[in-house]
Amino acid sequence: MIIPIEKRALDILKTYTGNNDHILQLLKEYKRTRHFILTSSQAKYIVKFHKTEAISIGKTVQVHKACRAFLRDQFKADDLPEKIYVKKILSRTDDLLHIWGCLNEDNGKYESFFIAKECLKKIRQVPEIDFSKYKRQPLPHQLPAIKKLMENEKFLLADDQGLAKTSTAILAALELGFERILVVCPATLKLNWKYEISLYDNPKDIHVVTSGDFTCKKWTIINYDILKNFHYTPTRGMDISDLPPSTIDYYKYDLVISDECQFLKNSKSDRAKIFGSFALNIPNRWFLSGTPITNHPIDLFPILYLCDSPVATNWMHYVTRYCDAKRFNRKGTKQKYWVTSGASNINELKEYVADIMLRRLKSDSIDLPQKTVKPVFLPLEYSTTYNAYMKEYKDWALNTNNSLEKPNIAEHLSKLIKIRQLLSQDKVQHTIELAEDLIDNGRKVVIFSCFTNAIHAIHDHFGNKSVLIDGSTQSEKRQGIVNKFQSDDKVKVFCGNIIAAGVGITLTEGTVVIFNDLDWTPANHAQGSDRIFRIGQDKPVHIIYPLFDDTLDVIMYESLQKKIEIISQIMGDEIEPIKDISIGREVVNSLLGIVN
Repeated sequence: MIIPIEKRALDILKTYTGNNDHILQLLKEYKRTRHFILTSSQAKYIVKFHKTEAISIGKTVQVHKACRAFLRDQFKADDLPEKIYVKKILSRTDDLLHIWGCLNEDNGKYESFFIAKECLKKIRQVPEIDFSKYKRQPLPHQLPAIKKLMENEKFLLADDQGLAKTSTAILAALELGFERILVVCPATLKLNWKYEISLYDNPKDIHVVTSGDFTCKKWTIINYDILKNFHYTPTRGMDISDLPPSTIDYYKYDLVISDECQFLKNSKSDRAKIFGSFALNIPNRWFLSGTPITNHPIDLFPILYLCDSPVATNWMHYVTRYCDAKRFNRKGTKQKYWVTSGASNINELKEYVADIMLRRLKSDSIDLPQKTVKPVFLPLEYSTTYNAYMKEYKDWALNTNNSLEKPNIAEHLSKLIKIRQLLSQDKVQHTIELAEDLIDNGRKVVIFSCFTNAIHAIHDHFGNKSVLIDGSTQSEKRQGIVNKFQSDDKVKVFCGNIIAAGVGITLTEGTVVIFNDLDWTPANHAQGSDRIFRIGQDKPVHIIYPLFDDTLDVIMYESLQKKIEIISQIMGDEIEPIKDISIGREVVNSLLGIVN
């Protein structure tokens, strides 16, 4: 005979001696009430959880904004509760926690209630930090961001470009004492991360992963495109047990940092699937991106999901509520598909994600200059050719230096032009990728090069989205080209020869200048950057120098940095006094190991 579940539950309740306060409350009511009857849900709960030991917590935790109205109704409170005191976790399912707690520990009015796991936020207590031990001090605007990352296991730092998100994440990770940190970023930023980390930590603790070389150090830096080499997801018809062991899972990282996390916005892409597969096993996840998220809320869903945000627990609810989603029938079939490219209830979404996201614009940060100069370090793929060219130059320099008539600087610079052209041409694709990312973020970009082949290749790539001025451009056509860049919303890129287009024009619709290669004369760079940094510019501007690591590029750039008075001129307007200064001699001396 089948015993009804209510009868089984009542027999269990009568002899219950566990520490589940909800069951103990029912037991107390049973003893007090003469005709006590268990409801079906109460009976099911007792049968299922009477052997489960309640876990003592005794902590105040923060509640996500999206869940506060639900709790207010349960507690019949007047205000939305930001925090709750959790005395015990009575039981749990895959999605829910059954909690014994109260709104305020002092009032002692404990109740049992259910809440989704994602609704509770674990907040770390952050002590006062002494940053004087670091060679480079954080700027005032970085301090709140560092604190936010340190407080939150999962967080999205969405500050505008140029607000030092990289160094902010590095400092937060160091202060928390993480021993194994995985940095995932675009390929073009790997060396930049290595350079930034080395400003704060031992370079020996950093490893940059290549396609077939995965070494775990304190800092492991890898690009999105090669994650598939070290972590695998099952294809159709394959069982998870058939997959090879995951290299990334094996090392049990404490923290994963996803830089330019908009690379994960397409949840159906291989890179997003792979990243999500291993990231969910890493307890701390920080996401960095300067990309605005208000126009296409669907792009934010994968990040919110990985941040355990309660607004991302249900995809269908998210897209219908925040993406103005519509469902259609596929023509000629019974299949249905969703269109999720819209936006709806944006203010509500911004309010709900504020718990796990910090976004500030340049205009919010008064400690920043209006113009920022940033090197971006790149790996040189064709190093064999570069090394051969450099050996050829050094052999020539050594032989001629021992002759009676030593070559002058101009002859040295003439010999180095082949190396500069090689670097310039190899950098074109990187420059294009940088520009495309900036365009996706709603910016217009100005690109300069010293070499015709390079600037024409960039112009050809962008086609009708770009305009070009070089030495062959007729003077009467220059202003028309400038006007097109300034007034045509479809034109996103200005391509120019650094000499021909570096003076006499205004390009204030652009907010970023990329120097594909370096000129010997610092004034030419100052003139070029001032095409956008002049009267009429009402936005902060960025000057970006893509540099191939451990090459002539870096030597030339460092020579620019050493000339303090020149750099001060690059950051200002008075460029005439330095128009004839060249960094040629310093670069040659550095290449040949000559001490000035």
